[in-house]
Amino acid sequence: MKSLFHQILLTRSQYLIHEMKKAIVIGSGFSGCMFAMMLKEKNWQVTVVEKSKITGGGVRTFWHGGHPFTFGPRHFIGPETSRPAFDFLNKIIPMRHLKKINYSYQATDDLFVHYPMHYDDIKKLNDSQKIFDELNKLPEESKANNFEEFWTNRVGKTLYERFNKYYNLKAWNLKSNREMDAGFEGTVKRKPLETGPKHEFHTGFINAYPKLKDGYNKFFDVSLKGCDVLLGRAIEKVDLEKISVLLDGNEKMNADLIISTTSPDFLFDYCYGELAYVGRDFYKIVLPIKEVLPKDVYFLYYPNPGEQQTRVTEFKKFTNHESHNSLITVEVPSMKNKLYPTMIKKEVDKAQKYIDSLPEKIKSVGRMGTYRYVDIDDIILQGLEFKKNL
Repeated sequence: MKSLFHQILLTRSQYLIHEMKKAIVIGSGFSGCMFAMMLKEKNWQVTVVEKSKITGGGVRTFWHGGHPFTFGPRHFIGPETSRPAFDFLNKIIPMRHLKKINYSYQATDDLFVHYPMHYDDIKKLNDSQKIFDELNKLPEESKANNFEEFWTNRVGKTLYERFNKYYNLKAWNLKSNREMDAGFEGTVKRKPLETGPKHEFHTGFINAYPKLKDGYNKFFDVSLKGCDVLLGRAIEKVDLEKISVLLDGNEKMNADLIISTTSPDFLFDYCYGELAYVGRDFYKIVLPIKEVLPKDVYFLYYPNPGEQQTRVTEFKKFTNHESHNSLITVEVPSMKNKLYPTMIKKEVDKAQKYIDSLPEKIKSVGRMGTYRYVDIDDIILQGLEFKKNL
């Protein structure tokens, strides 16, 4: 016969289980894991549904020939205002600050130069005088309505064509950069060329990567601890009125709250039309050399017409992996997957129409869920704010 104390404990446990609110999180990428963790910390019963057989999405670390890499170099990058996000992550995963340089290949000169554009490198280009003349003629402030006008008014026509025009066209599968008209409208200030240390960001920005060899993988394990994680399960439909999902196999799940990290058009069965995305194909190449790129150079950008690739990355610069060989990845724009929301106003407005139509108990979060080009710092800050208001 159970003691009175044990009966009280049992009764209380049954009560807590009965009263615990249930949440379904769609997707286990960085945003899905972050929001699942916040819900667990508020004592919600959380089920995470992931259509692939792994957690972490594009931020997860994999290995090729013993070399760690991710599908896209996912370093933590953000202004000083993202310090709370960095501190939060750093407590779970020790982070290493980066001193990072980007190179841009200028085919007409057969030169690799610094990007953002640096005064010392511009002097090396064969049309440097034309570039400086254009910069000097630019007004301090002007108006822009799209990507092309924004960059032409900031750096002049020649620098825009050398560094921005063709890169952006292929990166976003555009016929004209005037199509990209969301987020660029308004007042434009002339951009002075960089003259200081040749690094991507100066003081006021945080640029870091995990010290652990498996990158952010520990974060996914910690964040999903205590959650019911369903891997390899696809959601067929979301019932917006009943706050439920229909999984493959005709299995239905109800909840008090749904957190979706997928594209918001899916939640509405594309009733306003399908949202536009662009993707990337990633090609892994191991080369028989200990270091491929010069010291502190992490990225090579390819902004010339006739080139398929957008970027080349040497991953050991991020991971500090020790090997007599080195792994590089080559990124080529693709329409085979959905990784980046477009910055086209009609698409942004369409996405907002979906998001505004969501009932209160369904939240759309993360890069795809908000249809905004957000990074790890933004996602963590979104999650911390969500927890505060939960």
